[in-house]
Amino acid sequence: MVVHTWGFVPSKPDSPWIKVELRAESGAVLRVSGIPYAAALASLARIRSALQGMNVRWPGKSLTLHVHPALRTSEMTGLDVPVALAIMAIQGKFLPEKLSGLVSHGMLGLDGETSNPEPLSTHCSNRSLPPSLIVRAIGSRESFPNVTNLPVQECHHLSQIVAALNRPFIEHNLSQSEKAESEEVMHEWGKIKGEGKAKMWLCIGAKLRLHTILAGPPGMGKSSLVRAAHALLPHNGGNPAPFLAPHPSGGVAGLLGSWRRGQPVSGAWALANQGLLFLDEFPEWPRPARESLRHIIDTDSLYLHRAEGSASWTSRAWLVAAMNLCSCGHHPERCTCDPSERRRYRRKLSAPLIERFPIQLDVGGHDETECQK
Repeated sequence: MVVHTWGFVPSKPDSPWIKVELRAESGAVLRVSGIPYAAALASLARIRSALQGMNVRWPGKSLTLHVHPALRTSEMTGLDVPVALAIMAIQGKFLPEKLSGLVSHGMLGLDGETSNPEPLSTHCSNRSLPPSLIVRAIGSRESFPNVTNLPVQECHHLSQIVAALNRPFIEHNLSQSEKAESEEVMHEWGKIKGEGKAKMWLCIGAKLRLHTILAGPPGMGKSSLVRAAHALLPHNGGNPAPFLAPHPSGGVAGLLGSWRRGQPVSGAWALANQGLLFLDEFPEWPRPARESLRHIIDTDSLYLHRAEGSASWTSRAWLVAAMNLCSCGHHPERCTCDPSERRRYRRKLSAPLIERFPIQLDVGGHDETECQK
């Protein structure tokens, strides 16, 4: 049985990517190639102690360890982790195929803790690209300071590395634009304190494009939450997703579209394609504009027929609406509305329309929790 994996030696700027191969066969002999025999014995002694702490039996077989390119004694210490992983694959702790695209680095302590055996100054000149076979790195991030084109899983103990290998791996390398988007999202969320539940559901809504209603008194941050949620939408070709917040006075023409001088004019809904359409003061919108959303939400399409002609638009906008809980906006603490006024205000939104908003959130300013990353 032969196991293939990769190691990383940052002190070799020209060829830091080290191919590690380990063969197990019947017998009780240790053979090495590409490294000094004494260095291999010292490394295997550390590995054996670490594996004993994890209740992993040492393979009672002959081992042949091959390293390419060849290393000096001082460079061998960083290969404890890849050699240990190869031994554990031989012992059946995980499939050997999981190591073929993995690069790891670190010196093992006797208890299995990993450490970086080389000073950080030796890493600064390393800018060599990894071989095409390598798809991810594992170990401490300090071990791969200039490796920006590989996803690095942070692990500081051999048991953590084994657990990471036994979990599904989703390859995803963040580009510079994606990193900028992520920083923008964290910046926008950081402006809003608390409202962890609302943030969580807005994240879900942005991911799945689930239309959302936010209800709460004025000044509780509904608009701020919506603007922060807009940053969650993916950019298109480096440009941010559209964000439109038309005023209720725009009516049907402003929301859906109209005809002007014989030409169709797109409304806010069509212009917000692949973006966010924010309808503040939702009950104050004209009833025809509100109710027309029922068909649009169901079909993602709009057909406009006028005397001048007909037009159609298709849009996958994420619709987020905001509303107060009563006419005065201060329900329940300082509300001046009588019960009939509150009922009349809420009846402006029909049940069939409300049912088309899967996420309905109360934003009252009393939630001091934070949304987990």
